[in-house]
Amino acid sequence: MKKFKFIVISLIAIIFFTGCNKNKISNEEKIAEKKKIEESEKFRKDLRYKEELARDKISKLYIYRENKKEKTQASEIVGEFSTFDYMRVLKNSELTDESVNKSENISGDIIISNPSREIKLSRKKEDGIYKNEEIKKISSVIINSEENLRDKALGLLLSNQVRDIETMKNPGDYQVYYTHLVKDFFEDGKLIFLATVVNQNYSYKNGIFNSESGYTSPMELRYVLDQDKNFVLDEKIEAMDGAGYGPSIQKMARGDDDISGKLMFAGEVKENYDSLMEELFYKAQESGLKDFTHKLEDIPGYEKDVVYIEKGPNHIPGTIEIAKKKDYEEAKEKVGKENWTYCEGVVYHKATGIAVKGIIDYFE
Repeated sequence: MKKFKFIVISLIAIIFFTGCNKNKISNEEKIAEKKKIEESEKFRKDLRYKEELARDKISKLYIYRENKKEKTQASEIVGEFSTFDYMRVLKNSELTDESVNKSENISGDIIISNPSREIKLSRKKEDGIYKNEEIKKISSVIINSEENLRDKALGLLLSNQVRDIETMKNPGDYQVYYTHLVKDFFEDGKLIFLATVVNQNYSYKNGIFNSESGYTSPMELRYVLDQDKNFVLDEKIEAMDGAGYGPSIQKMARGDDDISGKLMFAGEVKENYDSLMEELFYKAQESGLKDFTHKLEDIPGYEKDVVYIEKGPNHIPGTIEIAKKKDYEEAKEKVGKENWTYCEGVVYHKATGIAVKGIIDYFE
């Protein structure tokens, strides 16, 4: 009898725990299914958002300023800001369901405006995210971004402006400009931009780009109000050469050592290379160039018997330097026997798949 009771109790326990386990599995399945539905809805919403952006017409950039009555007023910053630029600014942003009251417009606020939408670009991060506002009739909807879209939009506008007024005839079919915005402010009614402008001019042959020329220059770009109360470029001031370089940057920075330091050292290639390659990628794409990006192992002329280098004193983060093994070994044998030992190769940018001719002078 005791044995029979034990068997019955054991069966009840098994049924109970089996039921609990089924409930646990069922709950886990429900959670997984709910998460799957949420991710699917988020994907569809993001796809609709990107499709809507692609249909938007050419945009303009506006900046809020204080007028004589000490009220804020929006003025267009006149310059080229193409549909391509618009998409580049917003391509990695995310439209959320977060609706907020419209924020007050203050001096320096930047608005991207077109017939479809108006977006106020955030100047500071909140919990690691920039919360940009798509302005509706009554409220605003938040558009999240990890990048500072305000600086990116202004940088593209300024790059286009510098390119359009360039007087020097640059070699190369692909002229690329990248502007690193350091500071913008109002002074005596003028809109002032302090930035470092990087220019590189590339030729292209057999799947590989070659840098023909370029420059990096701290600049002050001054905009004034025209008769329509819009800001137009009035003057471009570049840092002086030689002994006047430091003092001219100090003058641009209005004596602010932090700003002058950023202007003076913002031209470091390692810091700008990702941005330059992104610019080159879009320039080549916009120009209709085909098959200019590659997988690492498919770079023309460097498919086999090569050396990959991912460190060294001049190595650029996010790239791989590639040399033909024969050339690399021959150069390595000459180390210490000549003033400068090097071999030719390419610098491969991992994010874009672009390969640019380069010089390897670090050997292990």
